[in-house]
Amino acid sequence: MHTALCIAALAGLAYSAPQLINLDEIALDFAKPVLVKAPVNVVSNIPAPSIAPAILPLLSTSAKKRDLEVEKRDGDCSPYPAGSGPVPSPDTPAAFQSDPDFANMANDAPTPDGYAVVFNNLGASLQASNYMGLYTLTSYDTLTCASYCDQASGCSAFNMYLERDPTVNANAVSCPNPPSTTNFKCTLWGAPVSSAEATNSGQYQDSFQVVIAGSNAYNKDAPPPAVSGYVGPQELGGAINAPTSSGSYMGYQYFPFSQSQGYDPQTCADACDAQTTYDSQHPAADGSFMSCVFFNAYVLSENAIPQGLYCSMYNETWGPSYGTNYGQYRGSDRYTVSESYSYTKGS
Repeated sequence: MHTALCIAALAGLAYSAPQLINLDEIALDFAKPVLVKAPVNVVSNIPAPSIAPAILPLLSTSAKKRDLEVEKRDGDCSPYPAGSGPVPSPDTPAAFQSDPDFANMANDAPTPDGYAVVFNNLGASLQASNYMGLYTLTSYDTLTCASYCDQASGCSAFNMYLERDPTVNANAVSCPNPPSTTNFKCTLWGAPVSSAEATNSGQYQDSFQVVIAGSNAYNKDAPPPAVSGYVGPQELGGAINAPTSSGSYMGYQYFPFSQSQGYDPQTCADACDAQTTYDSQHPAADGSFMSCVFFNAYVLSENAIPQGLYCSMYNETWGPSYGTNYGQYRGSDRYTVSESYSYTKGS
């Protein structure tokens, strides 16, 4: 059975009889994920390996907004590496964004096996959470970009696009608006992405305008990996909504998406195991305690933008027919459930 001590020890774990998503507590205790753009004028950019999130309380911090729309530079007019793509004529942002060849590249690109199209041929790239890196390719190649995602542990999505970049390191006096070069960009993301996150339409570097064309994004549609000690994953239509009369719901932990936390069911498994350990060390007067033997891991999105990993925990196994919570409203904001899978403790 549950005790006040358990709640105090795992402040990130919330106990309540209803299994409705605890939107009020999430809004109060957790900052929204910081949305990140891929950098401009770099050939590759792979962040350092992420650190596993703490299972104990996640402290709320204010999300920092990144405003990169206007970048004042003190460049030396030194050349940047030439891109592999064609440069439209005239060499203007408008011509780049309306180039029919770029649109054809995006529209004709194959969807890699194991992936599903999120959006196609947009004029903006992703500005999302859990940025995992950037590669510059020699062609519009969704298969190579998917291969990079497959090789990166925890990669859940990728964005392929063309970017209009300056040929030199611009400065306001000597080379404020240099000729352009066209780069084929491939960015990797550690959480599922949505079309609502395609908001990076470019920026200025002095008088030079960086713009985007032919932007395609893909989410992995394969199930998440197996977790040691658990049977699964079992795909669910929504989040588990078990009968409240069963008393099997043990609570949840929530992990906002960030550069150190993406969609990883192992995080939920660790929380489930930690809860069992704690409860066994703080049993009821008769010596009984509840063991976490089943968890439901899913992506919680706000207004179509993925926010974090939600882990619901139970001391009883529930089948897919109970996966009926598809989302909720909080005021005018709509929260939805996706990538919902369950895992059962192995015998």
